[in-house]
Amino acid sequence: MNPDHAVSIVTGASGGIGRAIAVALAERQGRVVAVGRRPSALEEAAAAIATHGGEAVTVTGDVAHPDTARCAIDLARSRFGRVDVLVNAAGFGPPMPLADLTRDVWDATIDSCLTGVYAMTRAVLPLMVDAGAGHIVNVSSIAGKGAEANRTAYCAAKWGLEGFSLALRAELVGTGVRVHVLNPASVATAWWEATGDPQPPEVLAAMLDPDDVARAALWVLTQPAHVRIDDLVIHNADNPWRSP
Repeated sequence: MNPDHAVSIVTGASGGIGRAIAVALAERQGRVVAVGRRPSALEEAAAAIATHGGEAVTVTGDVAHPDTARCAIDLARSRFGRVDVLVNAAGFGPPMPLADLTRDVWDATIDSCLTGVYAMTRAVLPLMVDAGAGHIVNVSSIAGKGAEANRTAYCAAKWGLEGFSLALRAELVGTGVRVHVLNPASVATAWWEATGDPQPPEVLAAMLDPDDVARAALWVLTQPAHVRIDDLVIHNADNPWRSP
């Protein structure tokens, strides 16, 4: 696929990896439906997308709620006519031992990292199948391939995302729709602060940058159809396996 002028829906676009991917698509004159929870941050992301040569519209909502997916797709179709790419980058997962993990936090983690992917993908898939082409990029984590103490909900969600993605890929053989999974190690974003696990500056400095993941996302989008990419693990050589 040539990502130039692609129409993309990007969740988690108000910051971090989602915003970086949205801006990277904008640099290829992309048109983006930016989805997130924070209206002011989404508007800032839309302005950044415009600055980098793209065009953006925003949808504020919970990715696990069907109305959010419907709104994003309706907006993409009415404004841009189609959907070429879906990037599921929204995520949540505060660290805590299982004894302290309330049902509310469990549900919020699973909803953000897994149910939201289901809701967005299920809504957009008929358009891609009808078009005979499309890319779904799921931002997982090395926490979906390993484990870390005090992150039972997050690891469960990301392992679930791995299984969801592999099963969907098998289901879509022959349709022209491709499913990609990115598994980054630790990324220096506001995620750490938001989930109650702030990191000191020297630790953040050793992590990946959101732009590193965005470049990987663009790379998988540009690979020809005969190239099969099962999972793409991305880590910093100086800090290879700290998750998420």
